[in-house]
Amino acid sequence: MEAPTLPSTTDEPFGPASPWTGEARALLERAIERHGGWAAWRRFGGLSLTLESLTGLVPEKKGIGDSFPRPTRAEVWPHRERVTFDDFPAAGRRGVFSAGQVQIVSGATILEARADPRATFEGSRKARLWSPIDAVYFFGYALSHYHALPFSLVDGRPLGVRRARSAGRVLTGVEVALPASLATHSRRQTFFFDDDGLLRRHDYVAEIIGWWARGAHRWEDFVDVAGLPVARHRHVVLRIGAREVPSAVALDARFSRAEALPTSLRPKLSLV
Repeated sequence: MEAPTLPSTTDEPFGPASPWTGEARALLERAIERHGGWAAWRRFGGLSLTLESLTGLVPEKKGIGDSFPRPTRAEVWPHRERVTFDDFPAAGRRGVFSAGQVQIVSGATILEARADPRATFEGSRKARLWSPIDAVYFFGYALSHYHALPFSLVDGRPLGVRRARSAGRVLTGVEVALPASLATHSRRQTFFFDDDGLLRRHDYVAEIIGWWARGAHRWEDFVDVAGLPVARHRHVVLRIGAREVPSAVALDARFSRAEALPTSLRPKLSLV
């Protein structure tokens, strides 16, 4: 099945029936402009990321270096909700996330596939160590969603404006009900922006880990990639309500390289 194009690739971010109004809309409009603007987002093809380090409670408890290896390079195609991991879980293989489905392939040969991986994380099965295909699902949906932000928020429904303090900044955010079709951490998430509109913190519940996995995700070390700011450092700490718990680092990811991929290199492999 071909991965769908996100509906947020239309000519204008807000249609006549958009639920985004008032302060929430003004906040998102400023964020879209600060993140390069709608026209730059529509032109954006893909993104190549080289992972330098991946640490924290989540990867360590889920088996990084034991039940699954550390990914090293990913290609992210946010308009198609598609992520591929090169040489994962072994040289010559690839992990593929596409609109909620996952595969591990070797060339054109499918070695393992799940059409509905989310269903395997129910009840007590959330406590398991991750296999490589579990890791493809988690890191795949995370990267796909992160690198469509804040643009893809126009497809969600704002629930209210929120305030929070993070890394010495006072941030203004909006809680959003995300589309049911979107593979992501949780249906409700909150996105906090600084005074210029740059996304600085992102709150969610990592549901496939557990109800208690409440993260405050800081976006840091931005670089320009094809006109869009991309965070090369992602630092997630546990939170209690809106309060961060800095000593409890759930995940810390650092990327040494972030480069644009032209639309002409868009992958053609489809999941079945």
